[in-house]
Amino acid sequence: MWLLSALGGVFLLALVNYLDEYLTQHNSVSSDSNIHKRIGGLILISTLLSVIGVCVLKLVVGDVHMEALPLTISLLSAIPMVFMWTAYFYLLNTYPVYQVVPLFQLTSIWLLMVAVATGQDITLLGVAGIALLIVGAYLLDVGKFEWSIPSRLLGVLAGVTLVWSICQYMVRTASDMTHNVGAVSFWQYAGVTILGLILLIAVRQYREGLMYRIKHQGRMFLGFSVVNESLSQASFVLLNFAIALAPVAAYASSISGAQSVFLLGLFLLFPQKKTEVNAIQVAAIVMIALGVGLFELGQ
Repeated sequence: MWLLSALGGVFLLALVNYLDEYLTQHNSVSSDSNIHKRIGGLILISTLLSVIGVCVLKLVVGDVHMEALPLTISLLSAIPMVFMWTAYFYLLNTYPVYQVVPLFQLTSIWLLMVAVATGQDITLLGVAGIALLIVGAYLLDVGKFEWSIPSRLLGVLAGVTLVWSICQYMVRTASDMTHNVGAVSFWQYAGVTILGLILLIAVRQYREGLMYRIKHQGRMFLGFSVVNESLSQASFVLLNFAIALAPVAAYASSISGAQSVFLLGLFLLFPQKKTEVNAIQVAAIVMIALGVGLFELGQ
């Protein structure tokens, strides 16, 4: 069950990445020299529209009552989540989505380190599967057997994925305490919405960027954003379930290596720009599929 949830979540995330690339490129504020104004609209719309997830989860889950400690952890998990979203949008203004997304596989390494440190059982097959997914995702991105990722990007994403792994570990911890992943997701998205309101009030450049895009790209920007955020929130809820149900959180996280496969498929079927697949990228897709099989067998 957790594997299906994880695969569904990463497929929806690939759709989100595809639309993020579109919204980043088709930006009426893109000529502005202030990067904070350029990405402010996307950050605010992403956080404020989390209210959709709050409402849907309340309808689906019903009782979202929790004890004070797991409630606090769930709310606080919104902080690293919003940090990750913000860093992601900043990076998309400098690097293509194909180069950014695969490096989020570093999250699996951090979660694996946490699992080892907390005494969880890790099988060799599970570790081998995670390794294949990470290497395969990298090769799928660069398309050649050499190190070509800018060290600055790698360094930034090492820190970003550390924060993101903390978020996932918080979700796992709160879920273990309550056995109610839906309630954890509800309070997490409530926290994201609150942070969105704080950013709207406190960061003038973000607010200006949002208002500019609504004024000049209202229908396109708001329409795509509502669809994108609905997909994003559904994906994160599915991934929360996968993280809570998986034998080890790193197993669920490592499935996100398939996200690059789905994303590549979307660009091939509905190209925003010319996309070519070489033999190394095909081999990378095979490695990712083998990685999924290995850690599934290694449970």
